[in-house]
Amino acid sequence: MLACGCTSRMAGVLTSFSYGGIMEEYDIIVIGAGPAGASAAIYAKRYGMNVLVVDSGTIGGQLSWATLVENYPGFPSITGMEYAEQIKKHLDHLKIEVRMDTVNRIRKNNDRFELELSSGTTLSALGVILATGSSHRHLNIPGEEAFTGRGVSYCATCDGYFFKGRTVAVIGGGNTALTYALYLSDIASKTYLIHRRDSFRAEPAVVERVMSNPRIEKILGYIPVALEGANVLKSIKLERMGDKSPLTLNVDGVFVAVGEEPNSALAKELGAHLSEKGHIETDDKQATSIPGLYAAGDVTGKGWAQAINAAAQGMAAGIECSIYVQNLKGRK
Repeated sequence: MLACGCTSRMAGVLTSFSYGGIMEEYDIIVIGAGPAGASAAIYAKRYGMNVLVVDSGTIGGQLSWATLVENYPGFPSITGMEYAEQIKKHLDHLKIEVRMDTVNRIRKNNDRFELELSSGTTLSALGVILATGSSHRHLNIPGEEAFTGRGVSYCATCDGYFFKGRTVAVIGGGNTALTYALYLSDIASKTYLIHRRDSFRAEPAVVERVMSNPRIEKILGYIPVALEGANVLKSIKLERMGDKSPLTLNVDGVFVAVGEEPNSALAKELGAHLSEKGHIETDDKQATSIPGLYAAGDVTGKGWAQAINAAAQGMAAGIECSIYVQNLKGRK
């Protein structure tokens, strides 16, 4: 068995041998291939870093499932999948390696981070950028888990077509919920839009389109309390805020868009500081409380949850992490 510390180069990647096998070494590993992660990787590459991007989902992150993107400079109107394809082309153009895998564990060993992937591969890097984004927040009401995949969905673009000519409800009051409702109104025979407040909190331009759409019935001031059915979803029970008066709607599908939860488990594993809501805390350079660990995008909870903001944070993280790695190499 080879002793730890021996190195070689295989397929252009610096490798070292450990007791667990071959460990692939990089300057920077970016976890997440959405707008934040892609931006971070692009800037790190331009700083001469040997970069790897790891993502367990799809390039483009959650934005890849957007029905329409109309507020990103340079793209007056583009679907999420088209935008994701542009990200892929950009990464390919710069010859940035993207690996579709899941990071199961992360730890820091002296100046290096060590990552274990679900494929069994072990990676090492001097700097890590967490651009892990967020996951859909659930309603946590009776019937939600039981009917997920049988009437309950968190992605209108993914599942909307299954409800062609049927009755659906969208839960939420932000941009995602309203764009879901607009998308589904062209597919479903009836679309309800349910929000607990008396007004929507989406962009005014989106709200205007929803309010002027006769195919969307707006139900304001109500919250969902239960989802019911047999083998598939049949109805949703609501309660009015305040007097709790009940309302039952017969629906074939419910699309939940009530916010996101940060995917910050890896930062927590390393002991990085998190906010009360679980977001990764960073300074103005996107640095976390762990030297060499940076974070960008929705996982930080900083600013608006918009692709352009995530990309800007990714830019800063990519540059600052590269400078950190350069300084670290200079001390050796």
